[in-house]
Amino acid sequence: MEITYPFAKVFTDSTNKLNVFFLHDSQHITFEQIGDIGTGIVDFCEFDFSELQEKIKALETVEVTNANFDDMKKVYWNTVDLLKEKHSYIHFFLNGDLLRNFYNADRSEYDKASYANFLFQCYINLQAAYAEALEFCLSNEILPEYTLPERYVMFCNLYPGFTQHTLRSMYGIAPVANGRFDTSKLISFNDPDEVDTRKVLQNIHRDSEHSVSMWQYFAIQSLEEMFYLEFMEMIKRGIRIKRCGLCDRYFVLADKRKRDYCDRIYEVKRTCKQIGAKQKFNQSVEQDSFLQEFQR
Repeated sequence: MEITYPFAKVFTDSTNKLNVFFLHDSQHITFEQIGDIGTGIVDFCEFDFSELQEKIKALETVEVTNANFDDMKKVYWNTVDLLKEKHSYIHFFLNGDLLRNFYNADRSEYDKASYANFLFQCYINLQAAYAEALEFCLSNEILPEYTLPERYVMFCNLYPGFTQHTLRSMYGIAPVANGRFDTSKLISFNDPDEVDTRKVLQNIHRDSEHSVSMWQYFAIQSLEEMFYLEFMEMIKRGIRIKRCGLCDRYFVLADKRKRDYCDRIYEVKRTCKQIGAKQKFNQSVEQDSFLQEFQR
């Protein structure tokens, strides 16, 4: 299948970050370093789609006509915009799916509206599928007697279709040195007015101020492809998830440090980590009979 705009180029490196170029069209590219790996898929699985579902359900009862189709499209676009600032990449991929749908000359207005409804339902189904995959394979609270690889194999045996994804990989020039993506060099390498391309190519794999390499990236065109890439990177790197002791939502254990609380805002601009740590300290003080006696 040919890659068409919009799509994303995703570079991985030795860090727990995803380096993503979002190609909106041939002239407009944005970059985001997403970290830690797993955060995107976990946040998606914890996302509340109820507001979006209400808007789409209301559209399903509307008769599609040439006269009202433009108004219906505005509702779809406004619904997609609800995802802005709420997730690192859901908005980009859903927006791209709708663009390809609405500008498909081979579809009637009715088919375009039906497919748009189908897309939103697919995202909701995708959330359920990956929520189960994350919990089954990567939560230490589920099947703790089995290792991560054992649980992954068990999950694939339960859902054979899960292993049938195909990701397209390519190679390109990237500011990578010592296995790490150097974001400080990013702007200059993407600006042809600032870079002598020939000089850059001459210095690939050399110790120089350019620090560039030929590096593998994945060409990602759908949310499902992005999730599969991120999920498999979690499996490969042994990245686990855990339920927050305060909000009870899953979060990513990015390293080996013991953590009980996530970094999400819980109340009054304070995170679960801040509030939970304070509560835990207060509980330990209350349970310390010697300290209580001393404070009297």
